[in-house]
Amino acid sequence: MSVDATTKTDLGEMGAGELSRLYASGEASPVEAVRTSFERIARFDGAVNAFVHLDETGAMEAAHASEARWKAGEPRGPLDGAAVTIKELTPVEGWPWRRGSALLSEVVAGHEILIVERLRAAGAVLIGATASPELGWKGLTHGPFNGNTVNPWNTSRASGGSSGGAAVAAALNMGTLHEGSDGAGSIRIPGSFCGVFGIKPTFGWIPADAPSPLRELAHRGPLTRSVADSALFLNAVTGASPRALYGDCPPSVPDWTEIIAGGVNGLRVGLCLDLGQGGVEPDVRAAILRTAERLADLGVRVDEVSSPFASPLEALQTIWFAAESASVDAIAKTEADRAALDPGLRAIADKGREISARRYIEALATRAELKVAMAKFHTTYDALLTPTMPRTALPAGIDLPHNEGMSDWTEWSPFTYPFNLTGQPAVTVPCGFDAGGLPIGAQFAAARFRDEVVLRLAAAYQGAHPEPFPDMPRDDAA
Repeated sequence: MSVDATTKTDLGEMGAGELSRLYASGEASPVEAVRTSFERIARFDGAVNAFVHLDETGAMEAAHASEARWKAGEPRGPLDGAAVTIKELTPVEGWPWRRGSALLSEVVAGHEILIVERLRAAGAVLIGATASPELGWKGLTHGPFNGNTVNPWNTSRASGGSSGGAAVAAALNMGTLHEGSDGAGSIRIPGSFCGVFGIKPTFGWIPADAPSPLRELAHRGPLTRSVADSALFLNAVTGASPRALYGDCPPSVPDWTEIIAGGVNGLRVGLCLDLGQGGVEPDVRAAILRTAERLADLGVRVDEVSSPFASPLEALQTIWFAAESASVDAIAKTEADRAALDPGLRAIADKGREISARRYIEALATRAELKVAMAKFHTTYDALLTPTMPRTALPAGIDLPHNEGMSDWTEWSPFTYPFNLTGQPAVTVPCGFDAGGLPIGAQFAAARFRDEVVLRLAAAYQGAHPEPFPDMPRDDAA
């Protein structure tokens, strides 16, 4: 491809790996690529509300510095010059750090955590912060402060959350790589709803150097269009650090880009369509069965299995509600403050304050039992395959499906949070669409620190059966 042929449209559709090869050859420039990302944001974001902050001045300065390194033959690696977004729950020094809350509207971050430092060290260009619900409390991305972040496939539908802004930005390639976090599904839920890849790595691969009431449930990871780009992201941010507050990390880190090329022939996968929960929409069920058949064609042995565990919903809610009460009480000091909160967040924080120490200890025991059950499962199977979500995207702006008798968002996302409780790696990979044109995601989970299994499965599947991305936000799924 010549310089003349490398149009802004081309750059706007490319992933990090493709761009780095063009930077190396001189056929493209980080300055042009980052500028193209901002042009896409200007063109699309008014319809989807993915961003809460943009740093065009800082980003263009970083892009020029990256361009100089590539011209001198001294790039920091394949992420040098890549346009990266950061979820607004993650502090970036000098940026607003509002975390979706009116109570934090004047806060500016005075520090950065390790994942941001490592991305900068890899040459990544940080372009802006993506939207989250208030304090990341739910699997959707809307609230009284930020408004509604909607689905690019149908703007009357939800993006999912809490990394909804990151998933929407990935789907529309408003930036190349997108940092997210996942305490009960917050990478995988929006990844499934928006039709992009996302990984919650084994807890510990990315050091947890920021205190969180959720402790080991709170993972960080990328959302991207391709598995390959997520592997590049992981290469930059994984590895042990003395700054980790909790969680272990192996002393050596693999090259994740080599890992995904390892193939899947002979892997054993257990297929469970509902984890004993029922309620899977017919189109989702059909897509997961088709995924299993396609994996078999790739040499994977797939067996349908019953759920390896009983529902840990009560344990998850105990830990989640208690954590959210702590987060709320840290910022809401008056009745006026409490009145400004998202009503759903206020409600679960109220429940969290009533949780006894004994109930919390019982939830931790359930979590330990879940870890044992999955360890036993993995003595037979390399991975578990489930739907990421039992349904496609909810209507935008609601917390609960209508007329289904649910009281909390965790009830409509039963397949994601078990793997936060265990700390296992879990991914979502696009695997089709429902009859209305909304994306469906397949979830793979593997044993702790066997992230290579889920990455290989996702890469092989995506390579054989790539799914399209929206060319622009659509106001109708048809």
